[in-house]
Amino acid sequence: MVSQAGTSLREGMEARLAELSEALEGIGEEQAGRRTSESEWCCKELLSHLMGKAEVTAVFLTPFVDADEPAIEVEVGDPLYTPERQAMSFAEMRAAVEEQYGRAAEFLGTLSEEQLARKGKLPPQFKETPIGDSVTLGQWANALISFHLTDHVAQLRTIRQGLGV
Repeated sequence: MVSQAGTSLREGMEARLAELSEALEGIGEEQAGRRTSESEWCCKELLSHLMGKAEVTAVFLTPFVDADEPAIEVEVGDPLYTPERQAMSFAEMRAAVEEQYGRAAEFLGTLSEEQLARKGKLPPQFKETPIGDSVTLGQWANALISFHLTDHVAQLRTIRQGLGV
C-alpha cells in the first residue's frame, strides 16, 4: 500500500524539480558551459553531476527494494562531465535530468512504509555526516531531496547570478 511518506517524498522531489527548472530559466547554451570562477562548476557540469553515472532511480533507490542492505555507490564531488556529455546540448542535459528525477519522484510515490524502512549501506565518508553510513530508503530519498538537490539548486542560482541572467 502506498504510504503518506512516499507521497510526501514524491511531492518534495517534484518541488525541487520545479525549483531546478526555475533556476535554469534564461540560461543559454553558451552561458551554460561557462564557469563564473575557476573553483565553481558550470551549469552543464552541474547537470552532468545530477545525471550521475546511470539512472538515478536504478542506482540510488531501487537497490533498497531489490536487495537486503545494498551498498549504494556515491560519486562525491565528481561532475562526471565526460566527452559524451560535453557534446550534449544544454537543453538535452536539462531534459535528461528532469526526466530522471521525474521518474524518481514517480517511484517514490509508489513506496510503502515497509519499503521506505529498508536499509542500505553508504560509503564510509558518510559515517561522520548526519546521514550516517547505514540509512533507510526513506532517509536516503529525503537526503537526496533536502540536501543534494536543494544544495545544487542554490548553486545554480549563484551561477545564474554570476552569469548576469
